[in-house]
Amino acid sequence: IISLGHKNIDNYKINTNPHNFYSSTDNHKSEVYNNSLRLIKKSDLVILEVSTHSLTMGYLIKYALDIKIPVIALYVNKQKPGFAIGIEDDNFQLVEYLPKSLKITIKKSIEFAKNTENTRFNMMLPPKLSTYLKEVSEQKNISKANFIRNLILREQQNI
Repeated sequence: IISLGHKNIDNYKINTNPHNFYSSTDNHKSEVYNNSLRLIKKSDLVILEVSTHSLTMGYLIKYALDIKIPVIALYVNKQKPGFAIGIEDDNFQLVEYLPKSLKITIKKSIEFAKNTENTRFNMMLPPKLSTYLKEVSEQKNISKANFIRNLILREQQNI
């Protein structure tokens, strides 16, 4: 991921011994869970390795998709995870890979995820706010949608 020019914000699994995790305290497990959800919220894209059947991975996939974060679920050697087969969401990719071509597979999957469409919605504003939005977007020479999107992104970074 990093070698493709992207930022990996969670390397918990990479640096964790499963035995240590399962023998840890409930407080630690709760911290790991809450941290995972927090990191998903901050992500532009979630990539998970799901070759081993895991309800936890299924939950993380569902959580990310519910908040409109694209998910790439990777599996190896025809070990397609049963919990992910039926997911029908434009933001979800279930992708088989070979270890020797993992980098190429991830690169193609990220490109595909970039092409998922934005969600459109309508917003009702009182006249004063509408006038303000029009004026500020003209001053900044950006669309009203981009101005609102930038406000939301700025707020999201403060969470």
